[in-house]
Amino acid sequence: MPELAEPAAIVEQFDCPACEVPAGSTCRTRGGKVAPKYHTPRFMLVL
Repeated sequence: MPELAEPAAIVEQFDCPACEVPAGSTCRTRGGKVAPKYHTPRFMLVL
């Protein structure tokens, strides 16, 4: 049975289409700070 990955690791394996950060990075605000949550379009890439 395969191991389950951390949810953040699954989401971060894709570039974010909203803030354009590369895979492996957390989403960013317009000011460049770490966003409090992932952008919805990035979650849609996982589903």
